[in-house]
Amino acid sequence: MKRRYFYGLLAGISVLALAACAKSTGQPEMNSAAVNEEKEAVSDKEEQAGKADGETYTIRIALVSSDSHLHNTVLKEWAEEAEEKTNGRLILKVMGSSQLGGERDYVEGMQLGNIEMAQVSSAAVNGFLNDFSILSFPYFFKDYEEMEKVFSGPMGQELFQELDGIGIKGLTWFSNGFRSVYTKDRAVEKPADMKGMKIRVMESDVMIATLNAMGASGTPMAYGELYSAIQQGVMDGAENALGNIYADGYYEICKNVSLTEHFAPPGVVAISKKAYESLPTDLQDYLTESAVRFGKEERERDEELQKEMQKKLEDAGVEINQVDKQAFIDATAFLYKEYSGEISSSIKEIASKELGKSFE
Repeated sequence: MKRRYFYGLLAGISVLALAACAKSTGQPEMNSAAVNEEKEAVSDKEEQAGKADGETYTIRIALVSSDSHLHNTVLKEWAEEAEEKTNGRLILKVMGSSQLGGERDYVEGMQLGNIEMAQVSSAAVNGFLNDFSILSFPYFFKDYEEMEKVFSGPMGQELFQELDGIGIKGLTWFSNGFRSVYTKDRAVEKPADMKGMKIRVMESDVMIATLNAMGASGTPMAYGELYSAIQQGVMDGAENALGNIYADGYYEICKNVSLTEHFAPPGVVAISKKAYESLPTDLQDYLTESAVRFGKEERERDEELQKEMQKKLEDAGVEINQVDKQAFIDATAFLYKEYSGEISSSIKEIASKELGKSFE
């Protein structure tokens, strides 16, 4: 009797022990699943909160061109879409006509976070990152197809990585067209025609040297001061893309455009990393995705625009002069070797491989 009682007690203890063991081993698994579900729920809530936080984020976009310029037009279309697609949470405020200063001011402002976003010529970035100067080399791009190869390829990606290193996030590339010389009084057909002429150029060593090699005296000046400088005879002319010449009204005072097409530095659309990182994730995603779309659209429209602008300039009484382009190419060829010393070997390798450039 005692023996049966003992075995019964032992069996009961074993059952209780097994139950406790099962409970002990099973509980952590149940807790882990619950924790994961809870984390996912919190993550979903945070994501939804980011999308519906009700807060409005205003990003000013600084640029020097006027409202009639293609850059301004595309940026305003982007602003309209941004407001619509984000239910009014992201406001892109286009600040054209140099309202926030010059392009160097924009780059410095984005570094500091004082200017949220800007569209600047790649030449304006040269003073901050040497590799960007390659985009301002004379006759670097042969046509729009070569531009696209650079913007969407490894060179464009590497240059944007360099921007990231100085506190600026590159979003997309705009085309600025091919730049040609326009003058108040004299037509230009060959380098000798530019002797003694004071031609405004952007503040870039290689661009200044290019105009000098072309026969002129290359002189940097803020774009906002140029119109009155030509009117007053301080400058004999300048160089720019046909669209800019027409949009900014230079056909009123300069009656000669000579198709040297010596530069094609692109526009860089970028945002201060401080401004970008202040945005919720969904607005960051929208901004980066839409930037690629609007950049591609602007470049396609710019190619057609330049053809239209030549006709408009002619209709406005401007003389469009064909030039001996090979003479200008030959006159500036030495600059590739002279100004490539501070450009990284990786960028030069890409330029050699994809565009056939020589730096020897």
